[in-house]
Amino acid sequence: MGQGITIDCQSCEYIKTLWVGKGFMYSSLERVINQVSPKRREMVLDILHNKDVHKVNYGHKLFQCPKCHNLESRFDFSITYNNNKKYAPYFRCHKCRAKLYPVQEPIDNIPCPKCGRKDLTQFTTLFWD
Repeated sequence: MGQGITIDCQSCEYIKTLWVGKGFMYSSLERVINQVSPKRREMVLDILHNKDVHKVNYGHKLFQCPKCHNLESRFDFSITYNNNKKYAPYFRCHKCRAKLYPVQEPIDNIPCPKCGRKDLTQFTTLFWD
């Protein structure tokens, strides 16, 4: 089940709600292919239909920009196929165009996009399928 999470900063007025996870309708990557950017869809479908696919991971994930600290939720995926070849997208920040990186740490260990302090908290605001 997917979640809507709200992230806010205890040091400033930054607050943002983002989507993470995947819902029940996400039973396969093909079923939610519209979540993949149009430029990548053809390649993804070609791999899924014509290659020896070993593993597929996908869902909405939290990303942060290392330059401006902007937080974004993106539909991320990876496909492992044909003797461990891997296809996965990368994303750019909507604000400054730097490459985004997945948030790996607890949210309270990353800088606030507005004030830069590591004083963020996260709570679930809704569930979605």
